[in-house]
Amino acid sequence: ENGSGGLETAWLTDMQRYFDLFDDRKLALDIFTVVEDGRLDGRVRHEYPGIRRSYQVVQSDSVENRPDIQELPMKEAMVEFLVRLSLQQYKGISAPKQYVTEARKIASIAQQAVHPEATVEDAAEATLRIYAIISQIPNEENPEDNWEDLDLEDDQEQLSFDEEDLEMLLSQFGQMMEMSTEGEGEGDEEYESSQDVDFRGDFKPELVQLLSMLRMQNQDRRAESTEAVSQEMLEEMLKNSAELDLQAVQGDVDESSGLFADNMMREAGMNMPPTDQYGQGPLVHVDEQGDSLDPDEPQTFVYDEWDFRAEDYKPRWCIVRQKVMQEGDPAYFGTTLANYGSLVTKIRRQFEMMVPEMFRKVRKLEDGEDIDIDDLIEFIVDIKTGSSPSDKFYWRRNKVQRDVAVAFLIDTSASTAEAIDDAKRTPDDWDAPDDPVEYMVWLRTRRGEAMRRTYKRIIDVEKEAVVLIINALEAIGDVYGIYGFSGYGRENVEFYTIKDLDENLSDRVKKRIDRIAPLHATRMGPAIRHASSKLAKQDARTKLLFLISDGRPQDRGYSREGVEKEYAVHDTKMALDEAKRQEINAFCLTVDKNGHDYLKTMCTDMGYEVLDDIYTLPERLLYLYKRLTM
Repeated sequence: ENGSGGLETAWLTDMQRYFDLFDDRKLALDIFTVVEDGRLDGRVRHEYPGIRRSYQVVQSDSVENRPDIQELPMKEAMVEFLVRLSLQQYKGISAPKQYVTEARKIASIAQQAVHPEATVEDAAEATLRIYAIISQIPNEENPEDNWEDLDLEDDQEQLSFDEEDLEMLLSQFGQMMEMSTEGEGEGDEEYESSQDVDFRGDFKPELVQLLSMLRMQNQDRRAESTEAVSQEMLEEMLKNSAELDLQAVQGDVDESSGLFADNMMREAGMNMPPTDQYGQGPLVHVDEQGDSLDPDEPQTFVYDEWDFRAEDYKPRWCIVRQKVMQEGDPAYFGTTLANYGSLVTKIRRQFEMMVPEMFRKVRKLEDGEDIDIDDLIEFIVDIKTGSSPSDKFYWRRNKVQRDVAVAFLIDTSASTAEAIDDAKRTPDDWDAPDDPVEYMVWLRTRRGEAMRRTYKRIIDVEKEAVVLIINALEAIGDVYGIYGFSGYGRENVEFYTIKDLDENLSDRVKKRIDRIAPLHATRMGPAIRHASSKLAKQDARTKLLFLISDGRPQDRGYSREGVEKEYAVHDTKMALDEAKRQEINAFCLTVDKNGHDYLKTMCTDMGYEVLDDIYTLPERLLYLYKRLTM
């Protein structure tokens, strides 16, 4: 039960669950906003020292435009005190005399939250601490002579917050959450949020996380494990959110929350009518406008694109821009091999066994290097029995070599930046306690674990797979190329060379792997056509195109999310069919759990595989390569 009207549903987002810990959501949101903004300001100053002075000028100008702190009720004044601290005002800052000690503790907590290595978990913990202080201060007027100017400039480095203070605040916070909110003082004014800091913009973490979650759910709604979020659940959440003033929006909370929930679901594409399968159902396609294109720069190539409704090509419709991947950390290649340890040795040994014997004995020839004694005996027996003998009893050795060329085409779209380590944890591992005091302890533990954990993204596992496949292929001498692709629109399909088919492995190639990074969208068709054109030029008996992706083909203009995806799928299918007509065998490997939905259309009569566990990608890729080329 989430405490808001007794609705028995799970929290929709982590931010919702976090803010549900607080009696006064508006105050908690204001404190978190200021602390997190201050943390990000500090990170910007640290990461970009060249703009540090200009940034400080902007912060100083913002302080001058703030309301007079001594004209505010005391609770609002303490929030304004925190805002000014986040803007680096440490000198001549006013606080109510009776709360000077509390003001210094707030300054201590805020100072720790702006450390360059501070995380959003630190901001969440700081909010809990500061809320425990400010929520106990009455929001009543303070006489003009009851203020004290503090000078924190000289001792800000010495500000500290010891464990005894923490235990006191934990106890105070726990007691406070058990008290009824009806016991407010008679002179208290209704709390009003502080004036926004202009250069920081709007900050709505709960709604942003909710919209992001809805969009991801819309992409994965075909998965059986996905539990749909209903509009009723959204409305209940929005009624309790401190980030919306729904009464101001429409005059009626129920009506306003319903309208806003409906708008959010439409924005996420949740209210769009789904199709039963690709190629069926209502088709709502918005065609890109324009004429045929001409490549305007060196290393640009133009390709047709297939329009399955018109059953014809759009001529010269997409431009592929070929680039060489930049070089990165030279140690990445060796470090990755070392991290995989015994698996590297095992795989290399298996690949070395794929190399055929250099010479194979060919029997039953009319002439050759020597006579095969078994065939000669058979020849004599046939003469003696009156059968027609075969005079093909010579043999010779024919040289045998592998004759394989393969292009690995790797999806480097923005979605490959998705973190995957958290998905390995069971729900119980991340189940936060409901009690606020226990939650703070859990949050501190989680933060410590996060600092020790090395997060991996989809792109990171793809890079590791590239290292292992290179190491294995070098053992058997196959011709191979490795390419990355992404794009944004039909005029900018980016095709990155990590190792070209005609290029030998070198230190420069190894350094390029480190620079593989998430980029834009996934316009697969042109990238497949360009990789196929490279393979078609190779003089090899076996030609293989290996497509590695984390999701369906999508791009601006031809595959609007939540509206229509058939066009992209069918163009990619046609590109794969074109490769097959060039005697190129294609295989698609995806880590998208919903991959069967579209791969069965894209790969009608060719191989594909959907990985249940992305961590198996490197080893599975090597196994599939071995199977497909033997």
